[in-house]
Amino acid sequence: MNTLTNFYRSIMIKSLKNIFASVIALVFSFILCSHSALAFTPLEGQLTASVTCPALASIKKGTNPDNLRLQVGQTYTVVGQNKTPATHYLIEIPDTTPSQRWVSTKCGNLASISNVSTSPVIPPGVKIAQDYLLAISWQPAFCETKPAKTECKTLAGDPKRFEATNFALHGLWPQPKGNDYCGVSKSDIDFDKAKNWGSLPAIEGELTPATWAKLQIVMPGTASNLHRHEWIKHGTCYKGTPEEYYSESIALLDAVNSSPVQDLVAENIGDPVTINAIDKALSVFSSNAGEKVEVKCNDSLLGELWINLRGNITPTSSISDLIANSLNAKSEPKSLKSCVIDDVD
Repeated sequence: MNTLTNFYRSIMIKSLKNIFASVIALVFSFILCSHSALAFTPLEGQLTASVTCPALASIKKGTNPDNLRLQVGQTYTVVGQNKTPATHYLIEIPDTTPSQRWVSTKCGNLASISNVSTSPVIPPGVKIAQDYLLAISWQPAFCETKPAKTECKTLAGDPKRFEATNFALHGLWPQPKGNDYCGVSKSDIDFDKAKNWGSLPAIEGELTPATWAKLQIVMPGTASNLHRHEWIKHGTCYKGTPEEYYSESIALLDAVNSSPVQDLVAENIGDPVTINAIDKALSVFSSNAGEKVEVKCNDSLLGELWINLRGNITPTSSISDLIANSLNAKSEPKSLKSCVIDDVD
């Protein structure tokens, strides 16, 4: 009898141990799987990507196994969001590990929403502000300080290039300052800040052949992957795709380069031009345009114009309206009366 009792007792103890072990394993599995989804709110919907955002395994750590990015135009199943209102959606990407990834709400358009929360969700891609800064450069002055750069060597070898007599595109920066790196992985941010721009996503492949060809003309820095840097830091906070970002930036630059501002500068290469003369040329856009543009002069050379803009930028937007409606720019130092227009050495 004792033998039988001991037999059943051993079976019971073994069963209890198995159950306990299973419970512990389940708890740890839950903790591990839920670690990246703290403050998780269930959400059902579909996200159609409009930006090639990174798909993160962890928002906090910025990890992105396999350097996975969304494909523009592709639709993904949404299973949740990180909080309400959301900054990131949790989506399903089949045949990846892990298959559930976090993406910024600015990465696309959300549809078919069914949220357990009654709080409104901020639609992805909506910009609260519509303030921008268009930075355009006088390339010969830039190359005085960076003669070893590929684009500067190219200009020195061909002084009749576009950028010898026209403003070049530096960037279009959503404002206020600090509105950058939207939905960008930590690894890409690290590459960017280290100026390892060649390791950033090759967004030139997402531009139309015409836009890419034009961009290489008006942004000489493409030779050093400046376009990748500008997209990662600033373009990711802009509405729309790389194609929209750069085609619209080019349209704004073209408006300046076909104005009396470009004429004034190109006609005075090698000579000083007064700030008052630049402001007068800018008045073609609006009577107070001089107050909306900061003239950047370094070591007496005209380096850049920083042009404030406000409004919805499209390929057909009027730069005059965008300037007229914008905030006033930072005033130039009172001691700055003129800038010399550098020529190609």
